[in-house]
Amino acid sequence: MDPVTSFVHLARIALSGRRRELVMFLRRSLPSIREMKPELAAEINKLLELTSAGPLRAKAAMPEPLPVDLDSRLELVRHEEHPEMAVEPTWPSEIRDELNQFILERQQEEHLAAVGVMPTRSLLFVGPPGVGKSLAARYLAVQLHRPLLTLDLAAVMSSFLGRTGNNIRAVLDYARRSSSILLLDEFDAIAKRRDDSADVGELKRLVTVLLQAIDDWPREGILLAATNHPDLLDPAVWRRFERVIPFPLPSANDIAAAIQVALQDDTNRVSKTTIEILAALLEGRSFADVRKVILGARREALVSKLPIDQVLTERVSKLLNGQSRARRIQTAVSLRQTGLTERHVYDLTGVSRDTIRRRTKVGGKRINSNGKKG
Repeated sequence: MDPVTSFVHLARIALSGRRRELVMFLRRSLPSIREMKPELAAEINKLLELTSAGPLRAKAAMPEPLPVDLDSRLELVRHEEHPEMAVEPTWPSEIRDELNQFILERQQEEHLAAVGVMPTRSLLFVGPPGVGKSLAARYLAVQLHRPLLTLDLAAVMSSFLGRTGNNIRAVLDYARRSSSILLLDEFDAIAKRRDDSADVGELKRLVTVLLQAIDDWPREGILLAATNHPDLLDPAVWRRFERVIPFPLPSANDIAAAIQVALQDDTNRVSKTTIEILAALLEGRSFADVRKVILGARREALVSKLPIDQVLTERVSKLLNGQSRARRIQTAVSLRQTGLTERHVYDLTGVSRDTIRRRTKVGGKRINSNGKKG
């Protein structure tokens, strides 16, 4: 945040009496303040130390306990005070642009409010498993320096009539009182279509509660939901979320970028051709699947003391052997379009040159055997 926005945010926390959040905000801000104003940082640090001393500190700074299920005593949310990114996130450019636009809005929320415009409060992530929806929630929490709350569906769902609804209400109320980002993962499990005759009345009432909560979510709060099954969501849900961000399966180019990220220090030891071949073979898979393949190859290379490029080449052969004839032809076309010669593609896939020539077109023109368009 810029200094003015930070000051206004600090004032809002202080005036609302949220002491714990005030201390947290000051502690998070100390490193950047120290770079600009070392003397000011030293004064703030002294104040924080004084706050830590004295008999009232323990009572005043006690964090509010997380909501729990009354029977199992399991916590209903997973709480991460300082979320971190284990790997650099990889998304198609349109998704990254959407997320960064949201971050800019939240960083300039006071400027927007001054002209009567509210920043976006709610986002719905839609897409198959493993494409980066949960990672996007973590990315937003890291960039906006906010704790992350994730609904624990296993703890929330109860066999007792009315208990699931009470658990959801407890989570929503807790999240409203904090400055956290709340992620309702597997959202379709609690926001099902109300015309589903298989569901009991409680879950239908729960959808109404959720819709009201989304409408009334505080301006300062951030509510995220993610679903793998958008067809199961109640139609009214779509209208409540201010923005819906689709997360499609990655393209071959996106997969190639993800492979390079997953390889980390081994990137320079793997040829560009190998990466392109793997990307073509893994097209149609999720980012999670791609990371699993690369991580497995890195483990094998380290344990077997083999070059990573050799291990990945063997993985290419295994992936090709497991493909159907139709899929091998499709892969051969993709590989040919990366610039590999017909002979190289044939050696890898076993698909004949004639078949490759019949199926391979780039920009509406066939590719000659020498790699030139014609």
